Amino acid sequence: MPKFAPFVLERSNNPGTGPFALSGAPPGRRGWSGAFADGDVYYFADDGTQAEWGIGRLTHGQPATISRDQVLGNTFDRQDRLNFTGLVYVYSDIPVEAITPPVTQGRASIPGAELGDQRWNVASQDIRVSGITLQVEFAATFQLKDWGGIRDGDWSFLQIICSLYRFDSGGSTSLYTAEQRRIRVDRNAPITITVNALAVHLSQGEMIKAVITTVPLSRNRQDFTLTPLMADAALTWLSV
Repeated sequence: MPKFAPFVLERSNNPGTGPFALSGAPPGRRGWSGAFADGDVYYFADDGTQAEWGIGRLTHGQPATISRDQVLGNTFDRQDRLNFTGLVYVYSDIPVEAITPPVTQGRASIPGAELGDQRWNVASQDIRVSGITLQVEFAATFQLKDWGGIRDGDWSFLQIICSLYRFDSGGSTSLYTAEQRRIRVDRNAPITITVNALAVHLSQGEMIKAVITTVPLSRNRQDFTLTPLMADAALTWLSV
């Protein structure tokens, strides 16, 4: 793993797009060779007008050098080597691209409900993500309520939708992704279902709204009152 350490900074003169030949540390700073053995290091290079950061290999010598093997970023939002034509300060730090984002997870219980013969939003949860991906899972048990002329063997198909929405700067939401499952719900026995939705390429710290919707579909006959019962429902999420 590349190394980094505090107060490590040296000058390099006119490296162009090649390795940094180090020419010494200013007062109050440590030299690279005094802080590290030969090996991979994280570096930042800044000439006051542009900057680059990445992973290179420190090689002791006269002078010591740092290669520029993997550029992680620069101030032009690219990942290529900049052409430094004057004095450059090369210092040690860890780029944000190399920091593993924290993992956050959560769970929200959803009260049981009689859903009725209509489209129904059974749950809504705002989730602040800690990483660039978010996985949301909805799980619940469904069964047809025994009333309103229902008989043994009656059934209905039910669609369960897990939708993830992003917020814009004005607070409005737009659909980002959705997953759905279709199940057959009976009078005689409950059935458990899970639906998962995954959002990727998110921004750390942004808010995502998860919405769970049930939609009644076809049934074996029309002359009974359709009332799906939902129980043991929960929404769980994981952000990485």
